[in-house]
Amino acid sequence: MVNIHGFILINKDKGITSRSVIDHISKSLKIKKVGHAGTLDPLASGLLPVAIGEATKIISFVQNMRKFYTFRVSWGKSTTTDDAEGEEVSSSNFRPSKKEILNIIPKFKGEIKQVPPQFSAIKINGKRSYLLARKNVTVKHKARDVIIHDLELIKYINKDISEFKVSCSKGTYIRSLARDFAKELNAEAHIIELNRKSVGFFSLDSAILLDLSKKLIHSPLILKNLITIDDIMKKYPSLELNSSEALRIKHGQKINVSNMKHFGAFMKKYPSFNEIDCVYCFTKKNPIALSKIRDDVVKPIKVFNL
Repeated sequence: MVNIHGFILINKDKGITSRSVIDHISKSLKIKKVGHAGTLDPLASGLLPVAIGEATKIISFVQNMRKFYTFRVSWGKSTTTDDAEGEEVSSSNFRPSKKEILNIIPKFKGEIKQVPPQFSAIKINGKRSYLLARKNVTVKHKARDVIIHDLELIKYINKDISEFKVSCSKGTYIRSLARDFAKELNAEAHIIELNRKSVGFFSLDSAILLDLSKKLIHSPLILKNLITIDDIMKKYPSLELNSSEALRIKHGQKINVSNMKHFGAFMKKYPSFNEIDCVYCFTKKNPIALSKIRDDVVKPIKVFNL
């Protein structure tokens, strides 16, 4: 089991941290190289893509994929964490109507500026923001550019609770989105439910629930549901290598494109290949490296040690 390399999709339950899921998988499979593509808060549930082995080298590709969530907002109270786990900061008797909510939604679509919440995993001088917040240290995060591809009111449950769905870019904090949405309405609010449905082409429908009390070392779920590096990276610019080219790239050597057997087919598909920063190099279905092409030369950036 120690030679597992790929992604497994975990359906994280409420009340546990993303870190605890990673630690459990790492200890259970006796593999040190395990990571996730996007933290889910303890309050949040849903899809957590977990990279194992050499797949940790492509976590950034998965993190950059579009994410889709559903979430519920409770009106009338704001909290320190912008969700139900925090302490009350302020309250209001005002409850926005369905019409008021619908009218404000367009302001939060497209590219927007967003300030991350105080309770976040962002590092400030080497320390996590949430650790500083717990010590009542106020952190002034800089506003970030994020993209809200779509935002809809799913259901106006009652005057106190509304349910939404959102499709967004990497780096978007749904807690911040709810906080800013409430401010625009001159209301107080916090998130009471948050569920991640998908990350790119990864869906919650394909995810497995973990029993953290049991080991996975003999579990067929891991191999059965493993998404290989090749499955993921073939969706990006990909260059097939022959055995001798693969050996040279694995040893960190550069190769001139004119000397490569399959480069003609790659060039037809990607005529502007010199402008591509990252190319997936493979032989058959075996990952070889992530490379860059400059001045008609293929140079490895990250080599897969499989």
